[in-house]
Amino acid sequence: MQEIDAQSIKVSIIVPVYNAEKYLRQCVGSLLSQTYRNVEIILVDDGSPDECPQLCNDYASKDKRVRVTHKKNEGAALARKTGLEVTTGEYVLFVDCDDWIEPNTVSDCLNIALRDNADCVMFGYIREYPGKSILHPLFLQDHSYTKEESEQFVHRRIVGLVGEELREPQRIDNLSLFWIHMMKKSVAKKGRIISERIVGTSEDTIFNLYALDGCKVSYINKCFYHYRKSNVQSITTQHKPDLAEKWDVMYDVMQEYIDGSGRKDEYRTPFLNRVACGMIGLGLNEVGSLEGMRKKSRHLKEILNKPLYREAFLQFDTTYCDAKWKLFFLLCKKRWTFLLAVLLQIMNYLRPRLAN
Repeated sequence: MQEIDAQSIKVSIIVPVYNAEKYLRQCVGSLLSQTYRNVEIILVDDGSPDECPQLCNDYASKDKRVRVTHKKNEGAALARKTGLEVTTGEYVLFVDCDDWIEPNTVSDCLNIALRDNADCVMFGYIREYPGKSILHPLFLQDHSYTKEESEQFVHRRIVGLVGEELREPQRIDNLSLFWIHMMKKSVAKKGRIISERIVGTSEDTIFNLYALDGCKVSYINKCFYHYRKSNVQSITTQHKPDLAEKWDVMYDVMQEYIDGSGRKDEYRTPFLNRVACGMIGLGLNEVGSLEGMRKKSRHLKEILNKPLYREAFLQFDTTYCDAKWKLFFLLCKKRWTFLLAVLLQIMNYLRPRLAN
Protein backbone atom coordinates (compact mmCIF):
# COMPACT_ATOMS: atom_id res chain seq x y z
CA MET A 1 0.00 0.00 0.00
CA GLN A 2 1.38 3.40 -0.95
CA GLU A 3 2.33 5.89 1.74
CA ILE A 4 0.46 9.19 1.75
CA ASP A 5 2.82 12.03 0.84
CA ALA A 6 3.54 13.98 4.05
CA GLN A 7 -0.09 13.59 5.10
CA SER A 8 -0.91 16.43 2.69
CA ILE A 9 -4.55 15.53 2.06
CA LYS A 10 -7.05 16.91 4.55
CA VAL A 11 -9.88 14.65 5.71
CA SER A 12 -12.96 16.23 7.32
CA ILE A 13 -14.83 14.31 10.03
CA ILE A 14 -18.35 15.63 10.60
CA VAL A 15 -20.03 14.92 13.94
CA PRO A 16 -23.63 15.98 14.68
CA VAL A 17 -23.77 16.54 18.46
CA TYR A 18 -26.91 16.26 20.55
CA ASN A 19 -27.55 15.12 24.12
CA ALA A 20 -24.48 12.89 24.33
CA GLU A 21 -22.26 14.39 27.05
CA LYS A 22 -21.76 10.90 28.49
CA TYR A 23 -20.23 9.64 25.24
CA LEU A 24 -18.73 12.67 23.50
CA ARG A 25 -15.29 12.36 25.11
CA GLN A 26 -14.80 8.85 23.77
CA CYS A 27 -16.06 9.88 20.34
CA VAL A 28 -13.87 12.98 19.93
CA GLY A 29 -10.94 11.25 21.62
CA SER A 30 -10.99 8.59 18.92
CA LEU A 31 -10.92 11.29 16.23
CA LEU A 32 -8.07 13.24 17.79
CA SER A 33 -6.12 9.98 18.17
CA GLN A 34 -6.13 9.15 14.46
CA THR A 35 -2.72 8.03 13.22
CA TYR A 36 -3.37 10.27 10.22
CA ARG A 37 -2.98 13.75 11.66
CA ASN A 38 -4.27 16.01 8.87
CA VAL A 39 -7.90 15.84 9.92
CA GLU A 40 -10.50 18.53 10.39
CA ILE A 41 -13.05 17.64 13.07
CA ILE A 42 -16.30 19.55 12.64
CA LEU A 43 -18.53 19.34 15.71
CA VAL A 44 -22.03 20.55 14.89
CA ASP A 45 -23.87 21.33 18.13
CA ASP A 46 -27.51 20.76 17.19
CA GLY A 47 -28.91 22.88 20.01
CA SER A 48 -27.95 20.25 22.59
CA PRO A 49 -29.58 20.90 26.02
CA ASP A 50 -26.78 19.32 28.08
CA GLU A 51 -23.10 20.15 28.51
CA CYS A 52 -22.20 19.20 24.94
CA PRO A 53 -21.99 22.81 23.62
CA GLN A 54 -19.37 23.69 26.25
CA LEU A 55 -17.50 20.42 25.70
CA CYS A 56 -17.34 21.20 21.97
CA ASN A 57 -15.94 24.67 22.68
CA ASP A 58 -13.37 23.18 25.06
CA TYR A 59 -12.11 20.80 22.36
CA ALA A 60 -11.82 23.64 19.84
CA SER A 61 -9.82 25.75 22.31
CA LYS A 62 -7.34 22.93 22.92
CA ASP A 63 -6.79 21.58 19.38
CA LYS A 64 -6.80 23.71 16.22
CA ARG A 65 -8.04 20.75 14.18
CA VAL A 66 -11.44 21.01 15.91
CA ARG A 67 -14.06 23.43 14.58
CA VAL A 68 -17.43 24.02 16.22
CA THR A 69 -20.72 25.20 14.76
CA HIS A 70 -23.68 25.92 17.05
CA LYS A 71 -27.17 25.82 15.55
CA LYS A 72 -30.79 25.42 16.58
CA ASN A 73 -32.06 21.88 16.94
CA GLU A 74 -33.25 20.45 13.62
CA GLY A 75 -32.06 16.84 13.80
CA ALA A 76 -28.92 14.90 12.88
CA ALA A 77 -29.42 14.99 9.10
CA LEU A 78 -29.51 18.78 8.90
CA ALA A 79 -26.63 19.00 11.37
CA ARG A 80 -24.58 16.88 8.93
CA LYS A 81 -25.66 19.22 6.14
CA THR A 82 -24.40 22.19 8.13
CA GLY A 83 -21.07 20.44 8.68
CA LEU A 84 -20.78 19.57 5.00
CA GLU A 85 -21.36 23.20 4.03
CA VAL A 86 -18.31 24.40 5.99
CA THR A 87 -15.94 21.47 5.40
CA THR A 88 -12.57 22.22 3.79
CA GLY A 89 -11.23 18.67 3.46
CA GLU A 90 -10.88 16.70 0.24
CA TYR A 91 -12.51 13.64 1.81
CA VAL A 92 -15.41 13.38 4.26
CA LEU A 93 -16.23 10.92 7.03
CA PHE A 94 -19.38 11.02 9.18
CA VAL A 95 -19.31 9.89 12.82
CA ASP A 96 -22.20 9.98 15.29
CA CYS A 97 -21.50 11.62 18.64
CA ASP A 98 -22.12 8.51 20.76
CA ASP A 99 -19.89 6.24 18.62
CA TRP A 100 -16.15 6.00 18.00
CA ILE A 101 -13.67 4.76 15.39
CA GLU A 102 -10.39 2.85 15.32
CA PRO A 103 -7.13 4.91 15.31
CA ASN A 104 -6.12 3.80 11.79
CA THR A 105 -9.51 4.40 10.15
CA VAL A 106 -8.60 7.54 8.21
CA SER A 107 -5.08 6.37 7.30
CA ASP A 108 -6.15 2.99 5.95
CA CYS A 109 -9.17 4.35 4.06
CA LEU A 110 -7.21 7.16 2.48
CA ASN A 111 -4.47 4.80 1.36
CA ILE A 112 -7.07 2.56 -0.29
CA ALA A 113 -8.77 5.56 -1.94
CA LEU A 114 -5.48 6.72 -3.45
CA ARG A 115 -4.33 3.25 -4.45
CA ASP A 116 -7.59 2.43 -6.26
CA ASN A 117 -8.51 5.95 -7.38
CA ALA A 118 -11.79 5.30 -5.56
CA ASP A 119 -14.48 7.91 -5.01
CA CYS A 120 -15.61 6.15 -1.86
CA VAL A 121 -14.12 3.59 0.55
CA MET A 122 -16.45 1.44 2.59
CA PHE A 123 -15.68 -0.57 5.73
CA GLY A 124 -17.41 -2.73 8.33
CA TYR A 125 -18.64 -1.84 11.79
CA ILE A 126 -19.05 -3.28 15.28
CA ARG A 127 -22.29 -3.23 17.24
CA GLU A 128 -21.32 -2.40 20.82
CA TYR A 129 -23.69 -3.81 23.43
CA PRO A 130 -23.03 -3.76 27.18
CA GLY A 131 -20.52 -6.55 27.67
CA LYS A 132 -20.59 -7.74 24.06
CA SER A 133 -19.24 -6.63 20.67
CA ILE A 134 -20.59 -8.06 17.40
CA LEU A 135 -18.62 -7.58 14.18
CA HIS A 136 -20.54 -6.68 11.02
CA PRO A 137 -18.35 -6.84 7.91
CA LEU A 138 -20.20 -5.72 4.79
CA PHE A 139 -18.60 -8.23 2.38
CA LEU A 140 -16.38 -11.29 2.71
CA GLN A 141 -13.11 -9.72 1.58
CA ASP A 142 -11.37 -6.57 0.34
CA HIS A 143 -12.48 -5.53 -3.12
CA SER A 144 -11.85 -2.71 -5.55
CA TYR A 145 -14.96 -2.38 -7.68
CA THR A 146 -15.07 -0.94 -11.16
CA LYS A 147 -17.72 1.71 -11.77
CA GLU A 148 -19.95 -0.94 -13.33
CA GLU A 149 -19.47 -3.31 -10.38
CA SER A 150 -20.05 -0.45 -7.96
CA GLU A 151 -23.46 0.18 -9.48
CA GLN A 152 -24.45 -3.49 -9.29
CA PHE A 153 -23.03 -4.51 -5.92
CA VAL A 154 -23.22 -1.24 -3.98
CA HIS A 155 -25.58 1.33 -5.52
CA ARG A 156 -28.25 -1.18 -6.53
CA ARG A 157 -28.03 -2.79 -3.07
CA ILE A 158 -28.77 0.57 -1.48
CA VAL A 159 -32.06 0.43 -3.36
CA GLY A 160 -32.77 -3.14 -2.27
CA LEU A 161 -31.71 -6.79 -2.14
CA VAL A 162 -32.17 -9.49 -4.79
CA GLY A 163 -31.50 -13.21 -5.09
CA GLU A 164 -29.16 -14.75 -2.51
CA GLU A 165 -28.84 -11.40 -0.73
CA LEU A 166 -32.33 -12.11 0.65
CA ARG A 167 -30.88 -14.80 2.92
CA GLU A 168 -30.42 -11.95 5.40
CA PRO A 169 -33.35 -9.57 4.80
CA GLN A 170 -32.68 -7.85 8.14
CA ARG A 171 -29.48 -6.44 6.61
CA ILE A 172 -31.41 -4.37 4.06
CA ASP A 173 -29.72 -1.12 5.15
CA ASN A 174 -26.19 -2.40 5.74
CA LEU A 175 -24.69 -0.44 2.85
CA SER A 176 -26.77 2.69 3.44
CA LEU A 177 -25.41 3.84 6.79
CA PHE A 178 -23.88 7.32 6.87
CA TRP A 179 -20.85 6.22 8.86
CA ILE A 180 -19.46 3.26 6.90
CA HIS A 181 -18.09 5.43 4.07
CA MET A 182 -15.17 7.76 3.58
CA MET A 183 -15.91 9.62 0.36
CA LYS A 184 -14.58 12.49 -1.69
CA LYS A 185 -16.19 15.78 -0.72
CA SER A 186 -17.45 16.15 -4.29
CA VAL A 187 -19.30 12.84 -3.83
CA ALA A 188 -20.75 13.83 -0.46
CA LYS A 189 -21.95 17.11 -1.96
CA LYS A 190 -24.09 15.11 -4.42
CA GLY A 191 -25.93 13.46 -1.55
CA ARG A 192 -29.50 14.58 -0.96
CA ILE A 193 -30.02 15.39 2.70
CA ILE A 194 -33.59 15.24 3.96
CA SER A 195 -34.41 15.47 7.65
CA GLU A 196 -35.21 12.28 9.52
CA ARG A 197 -38.23 14.23 10.78
CA ILE A 198 -39.60 13.96 7.24
CA VAL A 199 -38.43 10.53 5.99
CA GLY A 200 -37.88 8.68 9.28
CA THR A 201 -34.75 6.77 10.24
CA SER A 202 -33.64 6.03 6.66
CA GLU A 203 -32.41 9.48 5.71
CA ASP A 204 -29.00 7.92 5.07
CA THR A 205 -30.50 5.71 2.34
CA ILE A 206 -31.65 8.80 0.43
CA PHE A 207 -28.31 10.51 0.91
CA ASN A 208 -26.25 7.57 -0.40
CA LEU A 209 -28.66 6.85 -3.26
CA TYR A 210 -27.77 10.24 -4.72
CA ALA A 211 -24.16 10.48 -3.50
CA LEU A 212 -22.92 7.10 -4.78
CA ASP A 213 -24.58 7.24 -8.19
CA GLY A 214 -21.79 6.81 -10.77
CA CYS A 215 -19.06 6.39 -8.15
CA LYS A 216 -16.14 3.97 -8.05
CA VAL A 217 -16.18 2.18 -4.70
CA SER A 218 -13.58 0.15 -2.82
CA TYR A 219 -14.21 -1.98 0.25
CA ILE A 220 -11.70 -2.65 3.03
CA ASN A 221 -12.64 -5.69 5.10
CA LYS A 222 -11.98 -4.17 8.50
CA CYS A 223 -14.52 -3.15 11.14
CA PHE A 224 -13.39 0.38 11.96
CA TYR A 225 -16.60 1.88 13.29
CA HIS A 226 -17.98 1.20 16.79
CA TYR A 227 -21.77 1.63 16.79
CA ARG A 228 -23.06 2.00 20.33
CA LYS A 229 -26.29 0.14 21.05
CA SER A 230 -26.54 1.01 24.74
CA ASN A 231 -27.46 4.69 24.40
CA VAL A 232 -31.09 4.91 25.52
CA GLN A 233 -31.29 8.47 24.13
CA SER A 234 -30.49 7.30 20.61
CA ILE A 235 -33.19 8.07 18.06
CA THR A 236 -33.06 4.46 16.83
CA THR A 237 -34.07 3.05 20.24
CA GLN A 238 -37.36 4.94 20.60
CA HIS A 239 -40.83 3.90 19.43
CA LYS A 240 -41.93 6.16 16.58
CA PRO A 241 -45.72 6.24 16.12
CA ASP A 242 -45.49 7.98 12.73
CA LEU A 243 -42.63 5.94 11.24
CA ALA A 244 -44.81 4.21 8.62
CA GLU A 245 -46.07 7.56 7.31
CA LYS A 246 -42.53 8.95 7.16
CA TRP A 247 -41.37 5.87 5.28
CA ASP A 248 -44.19 6.45 2.77
CA VAL A 249 -42.51 9.79 2.05
CA MET A 250 -39.10 8.08 1.88
CA TYR A 251 -40.41 5.55 -0.64
CA ASP A 252 -41.90 8.37 -2.73
CA VAL A 253 -38.50 10.09 -2.80
CA MET A 254 -36.80 6.83 -3.82
CA GLN A 255 -39.29 6.21 -6.62
CA GLU A 256 -38.84 9.77 -7.84
CA TYR A 257 -35.07 9.23 -7.95
CA ILE A 258 -35.34 5.84 -9.70
CA ASP A 259 -37.73 7.16 -12.34
CA GLY A 260 -35.50 10.16 -13.01
CA SER A 261 -32.32 8.08 -13.20
CA GLY A 262 -33.49 5.96 -16.14
CA ARG A 263 -33.39 2.75 -14.07
CA LYS A 264 -37.13 2.28 -13.59
CA ASP A 265 -37.20 -1.31 -14.87
CA GLU A 266 -33.77 -2.31 -13.54
CA TYR A 267 -34.40 -1.09 -10.00
CA ARG A 268 -38.11 -1.94 -9.63
CA THR A 269 -37.63 -5.40 -8.10
CA PRO A 270 -34.89 -4.28 -5.67
CA PHE A 271 -37.08 -1.35 -4.64
CA LEU A 272 -40.14 -3.55 -4.00
CA ASN A 273 -37.92 -5.95 -2.06
CA ARG A 274 -36.81 -3.00 0.07
CA VAL A 275 -40.44 -2.26 0.87
CA ALA A 276 -41.01 -5.90 1.84
CA CYS A 277 -37.83 -6.19 3.93
CA GLY A 278 -38.52 -2.81 5.48
CA MET A 279 -41.58 -4.35 7.10
CA ILE A 280 -39.20 -5.99 9.58
CA GLY A 281 -38.20 -2.62 10.97
CA LEU A 282 -41.70 -1.18 10.74
CA GLY A 283 -43.16 -4.22 12.45
CA LEU A 284 -40.66 -4.18 15.30
CA ASN A 285 -41.35 -0.48 15.74
CA GLU A 286 -45.12 -1.12 15.93
CA VAL A 287 -44.87 -3.87 18.55
CA GLY A 288 -42.49 -1.67 20.55
CA SER A 289 -45.42 0.57 21.49
CA LEU A 290 -47.34 0.25 24.76
CA GLU A 291 -50.65 -0.54 23.04
CA GLY A 292 -52.41 -3.90 23.24
CA MET A 293 -51.90 -6.66 20.71
CA ARG A 294 -55.17 -6.03 18.89
CA LYS A 295 -54.31 -2.38 18.29
CA LYS A 296 -50.83 -3.36 17.15
CA SER A 297 -52.39 -5.90 14.79
CA ARG A 298 -54.73 -3.24 13.40
CA HIS A 299 -51.84 -0.85 12.77
CA LEU A 300 -49.91 -3.57 10.95
CA LYS A 301 -52.94 -4.32 8.76
CA GLU A 302 -53.30 -0.64 7.86
CA ILE A 303 -49.71 -0.66 6.60
CA LEU A 304 -49.99 -3.94 4.71
CA ASN A 305 -53.23 -2.88 3.02
CA LYS A 306 -51.45 -0.03 1.22
CA PRO A 307 -51.12 -0.74 -2.54
CA LEU A 308 -47.32 -0.46 -2.52
CA TYR A 309 -47.00 -3.09 0.21
CA ARG A 310 -49.45 -5.41 -1.53
CA GLU A 311 -47.42 -5.19 -4.72
CA ALA A 312 -44.18 -5.73 -2.81
CA PHE A 313 -45.28 -8.91 -1.08
CA LEU A 314 -47.05 -10.37 -4.12
CA GLN A 315 -43.77 -10.35 -6.08
CA PHE A 316 -41.41 -11.15 -3.17
CA ASP A 317 -39.35 -14.32 -3.68
CA THR A 318 -38.60 -16.18 -0.42
CA THR A 319 -36.53 -18.93 -2.07
CA TYR A 320 -33.35 -17.99 -0.24
CA CYS A 321 -34.96 -17.13 3.11
CA ASP A 322 -34.72 -19.45 6.09
CA ALA A 323 -37.82 -20.79 7.89
CA LYS A 324 -38.38 -17.88 10.25
CA TRP A 325 -38.24 -15.32 7.45
CA LYS A 326 -40.43 -17.45 5.16
CA LEU A 327 -43.02 -17.44 7.95
CA PHE A 328 -42.64 -13.69 8.51
CA PHE A 329 -43.10 -12.81 4.83
CA LEU A 330 -45.99 -15.28 4.46
CA LEU A 331 -47.85 -13.61 7.32
CA CYS A 332 -47.21 -10.23 5.70
CA LYS A 333 -48.39 -11.41 2.29
CA LYS A 334 -51.58 -12.96 3.71
CA ARG A 335 -52.02 -9.99 6.07
CA TRP A 336 -52.55 -12.29 9.02
CA THR A 337 -51.54 -9.49 11.29
CA PHE A 338 -52.45 -10.84 14.73
CA LEU A 339 -50.11 -13.79 14.20
CA LEU A 340 -47.60 -11.37 12.68
CA ALA A 341 -47.80 -9.19 15.79
CA VAL A 342 -47.18 -12.21 18.01
CA LEU A 343 -44.15 -13.24 15.94
CA LEU A 344 -42.78 -9.69 16.03
CA GLN A 345 -43.35 -9.52 19.79
CA ILE A 346 -41.24 -12.66 20.19
CA MET A 347 -38.54 -11.23 17.94
CA ASN A 348 -38.57 -7.97 19.89
CA TYR A 349 -38.25 -9.87 23.17
CA LEU A 350 -35.34 -11.97 21.91
CA ARG A 351 -33.33 -9.16 20.30
CA PRO A 352 -31.62 -7.73 23.42
CA ARG A 353 -31.25 -11.16 24.99
CA LEU A 354 -29.49 -12.57 21.96
CA ALA A 355 -27.10 -9.60 22.01
CA ASN A 356 -26.21 -9.94 25.71
